[in-house]
Amino acid sequence: MKLSTLLIPLIVGVLSFPAFAFSTNEERIDSYLQILDTASAGAKHTMLQELRSSGLSDPRLFDVIEQRLLSKLNNGKIDKADIETMNYEMRALGYSGNTKYLATLEDIKSNRDARSLHRHAKKAMRDMESFKVWNQLIAQSKPSVEGKSAEIATYMKMLNTDNMFVQRLAAQTMYNERTRDKDLLALTANKLEGLYMRENLSKGEQDTAAWLCKALGQSGVSEHLSLLAKVTAETPYPKIKKYSSKY
Repeated sequence: MKLSTLLIPLIVGVLSFPAFAFSTNEERIDSYLQILDTASAGAKHTMLQELRSSGLSDPRLFDVIEQRLLSKLNNGKIDKADIETMNYEMRALGYSGNTKYLATLEDIKSNRDARSLHRHAKKAMRDMESFKVWNQLIAQSKPSVEGKSAEIATYMKMLNTDNMFVQRLAAQTMYNERTRDKDLLALTANKLEGLYMRENLSKGEQDTAAWLCKALGQSGVSEHLSLLAKVTAETPYPKIKKYSSKY
């Protein structure tokens, strides 16, 4: 599977979906469930997309998403607004990495009366294969996260994996959310320092380094801006230099 097929833009609606800091993932899930029940369609879509970088796979959340998807599917005629929401819900099931939802996605993919949903059902099924592995890597990652919010702890765990895509996803989310936790930024800097001069970086690895630069640059912290200046002067990779030099 090509990673490029999974690299859909991570667009976080910071204006319509305020950032919260949760002490535990249980609190985080409670908030997400409330959003599903009461928030606008746009806020729901943003939250469902954010599950891509949440590391969550808890059925307490994803069972509800599945139920909401199936209730719309079983209502008969599906309008355009429902289709958009159902596409987000299907992709969220893929982000769970939980194969218990595979049968639902397969049914939708095979449903002749729901052809407009087939493409995203296929994407969700493909995502599920990868997110099953990635979510396990995140769960097994062991950086020190004592005293951190559930979100910051997740991003630190993502950065601490050896998987370039997972690290890139963390950096993308940090950049979009303007995350400025001191320890998280220090870990980001450490990852960039170990990457920007490495020989024979793949395009994906260069992309990860570029996002690490952006995640550090948005913080405005002087020591990290000094690192970006060093990266700009030393890296042999034009793509990394392009983003390090912006800050």
